[in-house]
Amino acid sequence: MERKPNIAIIGAGPSGLTLARILHQHGIPTTIFERDESQNARKTEGGSLDLSLDGGQKAIRMAGIWEEYNKLARYEAEALKLIDRHGKVYLDSTGFDTGRPEIDRTELRRILLESLPKEYIRWNHHLKRVDPDGTLHLAHTIESGFDLIVGAEGTWSKVRNVLTPIQPFYSGVTVYETLYENVDEAHPEFAALVGEGSLLVIGNETGIHQMTQRQGDRSIRTYAYIRQPETWGSDVDWHDPKAAREALLPWFNDWDPQFTQFVTATENPVLARKLYILPVGLRWPHKDNFTIIGDAAHVMTPFEGEGVNAAMRDSLELAQAIIANPTDIPQAVKNYEEIMWKIGEQKQKQTWDNMMRTLDYNGIEYLHDRLQHLMGMIKEGKMAKNGTPPNPKYSHILNTEAQILEVF
Repeated sequence: MERKPNIAIIGAGPSGLTLARILHQHGIPTTIFERDESQNARKTEGGSLDLSLDGGQKAIRMAGIWEEYNKLARYEAEALKLIDRHGKVYLDSTGFDTGRPEIDRTELRRILLESLPKEYIRWNHHLKRVDPDGTLHLAHTIESGFDLIVGAEGTWSKVRNVLTPIQPFYSGVTVYETLYENVDEAHPEFAALVGEGSLLVIGNETGIHQMTQRQGDRSIRTYAYIRQPETWGSDVDWHDPKAAREALLPWFNDWDPQFTQFVTATENPVLARKLYILPVGLRWPHKDNFTIIGDAAHVMTPFEGEGVNAAMRDSLELAQAIIANPTDIPQAVKNYEEIMWKIGEQKQKQTWDNMMRTLDYNGIEYLHDRLQHLMGMIKEGKMAKNGTPPNPKYSHILNTEAQILEVF
């Protein structure tokens, strides 16, 4: 009987859990070290996700949890409105079927967690550092003896430090997140404006991109992406809603008041996050017993909607490489990284270009033209729809065109 590899995964996010689940399906156990104290320890995990056909959806199918996912996928949430800051509507895709339903990040994580044996996950195990020999220095213990250590712990990965000294740098954009509860009752006009899907308001020369999403529990979550210096707002108490309003409102002084409600219509704190990225095309020398997936390998901004899709695609590629070479982990790592680097670089380039053009003086025209083009391709059968491949004679287009709504 072949000896099964001893694999450690750092981080119980979508990428780490997807990797563990696919390997579990093939009889390969893993140990997941997660810094959270429990499954419900986080106050927020972000908003909705739309999984692409060749990314998250493919990984979900390979993980054997498609039925569970499909029960919670919100197909009505595909609707998208594109509006400028003065209220002019450029696009309303309500009723258009993209094959990209939304699912709340919390629900996706729950499905993945429930698909794994509970003993796989070690909660409250915060990784502090990794030695080159594979020793894991955790907050309360030390672990070693692994055939493979996979860093799936995001932007500030400790495992990545073993592979490369390169660190993420500031993208020039900060995002401000706000949650509205009971919005249908308290602010019906705002709720109607958002609808069941997403509302994009583009500020063009202001360097602001505002995205508002309906959540599965009927709440609404808004993200304001603002191009500003890294140090801006460092003296603001973002947990104080009044202080947050006073700091943010001047950025929207010529916006239609209906779009400033994300600041004025809630007493919830504002979550401010600087967006950091890794250099496009970052690579490193192979190391036999280490690799990284998801944001740890190629963190990018959300402007192409590729974060979780790229992460779950990495998980699938690494799992398949290990399944094909369970007794030769170094070769499995090499095979995976060569694929991941190529795809990751492409997605990083797309994301960077999309961010720059969206926040440019004619960002809304760019998004409108791109979306109209992609929706036209779906109508003509040239792109995937309803979870099925496009007409085979157009399959080559998928190599050059992003999936519909990966803009977001």
